[in-house]
Amino acid sequence: MLSPDLSHILQHIHERALSYDETVKHDRRAPAPTFLIDGPSGSGKTTLAAEIEQHWNSAVKLQVVHMDDLYPGWDGLADGAATAFAMLRERGNGADTHWQRYDWATAAFAEWHSVDAREPLLIEGCGSLSAGSESLSQVRIWLDADTELRRERALSRVGENFAEHWTEWDAQFENFVSLHNPQALSTLEVSASE
Repeated sequence: MLSPDLSHILQHIHERALSYDETVKHDRRAPAPTFLIDGPSGSGKTTLAAEIEQHWNSAVKLQVVHMDDLYPGWDGLADGAATAFAMLRERGNGADTHWQRYDWATAAFAEWHSVDAREPLLIEGCGSLSAGSESLSQVRIWLDADTELRRERALSRVGENFAEHWTEWDAQFENFVSLHNPQALSTLEVSASE
């Protein structure tokens, strides 16, 4: 059974996507709906994206891009956000977009990926909801949680050495928030719990 929060989020996405489809159905260049999930580290963005993908009940595939694949290392939040925004702008023009995955193990960029403008897209992660994205997306979710819960979740991730980068990463995100005010751009705010 779906949690009340997830049911509410899926309903919000469905309503916004249907409304968008109705307004652009005669415009062949208009891309499929675009959804963004942003919020601080450990707030549950990746988990929420996975739940949305799991409960996606459309015949049209949902494409998912994780910001973790766009950051060029631990000091790369601004660069990852710029890459995501460039993708949104290309998509807003009705064009397919491309992005290159950053391989954290080798500290280098790896293979390229394509994003079809005719299929719905979800981008999740810190920095996905930047100023200007409100005109290029239909659903913008701000996800937050208590600082201690976020820290506990982030530091418990297997295979990541987040502990030594927590302060540095949080400072980058605070800077991003001060520049872009992503929470104010959201169409839905969700407070995560344990």
